[in-house]
Amino acid sequence: MSYEQSEEEQVEALKRWWKKNGSAVISGLVLAAALSLGWQYWQGQRELQAERAGHIFTEMSQALESATLAVSPQNPIADLQKPRALAEQIVNEFPNSYYAELAALSLVRMDLESQQNDAARARLEHLSEHAKNEAIRPLARLRLAHLQWGLGQTDAALKTLEGSWPETYRSDTEALRGDILVSLARFDEARQAYDAALAQAT
Repeated sequence: MSYEQSEEEQVEALKRWWKKNGSAVISGLVLAAALSLGWQYWQGQRELQAERAGHIFTEMSQALESATLAVSPQNPIADLQKPRALAEQIVNEFPNSYYAELAALSLVRMDLESQQNDAARARLEHLSEHAKNEAIRPLARLRLAHLQWGLGQTDAALKTLEGSWPETYRSDTEALRGDILVSLARFDEARQAYDAALAQAT
C-alpha cells in the first residue's frame, strides 16, 4: 500500500511539476529548434551569397579583360561600363563577402584607367585601413603609396610607407621608398632603402 501511495505521490508530483514548468520546457525546445533551423538557414544563405558574388566576380573579371584587350590605336579608351557595373554590384549587394574587397581593388584599376585618381585614392585609403581581409590591407597600402608618388605627393607616399609591414611586402616597400627618395635627390637615404630591399629579398 505504501509503495502504491509513493508511486501515486510521484505521479502527482510529476503532474504538478509539468503543470508549473511544462510550457517553459516546450518554449525552450521550440526556441532551440528555431535557433538551429535559423542557423542552418543563415549558413545556407551565406554560402549562396558567396557563390553568387563569386559568379559575378568571374563575369566582371572576364568583362574587364575583354575591355582591356579591345584597346587599340583606333580605340584607345577601354569601355569599362560593364565591368564597373558588375564590380559596383558586388560591393553594394555583397559588402561582407571576400569578393567585395577584390571588386573594390578592380574598381581602383578602372578608376586609374579612367584617370579618376581621386576616386582611386579614396578607395585605396579605405581598403588600407578597413579591409576585413588582412592580406588586402598591405596590398592596398602599397598601391596607395605608388599612386601618391605618381601624383607628386611624395611626402604622403613616404608617410604611407612608414610603420610595420608583413615580411612579404618589405622588399617592395623599401624599393619604392628608394625610388621616391631618388626622385627627391636624397641619394644616401635612397641607397639605404635599396640595401634594405636587397636584404629583404635574399
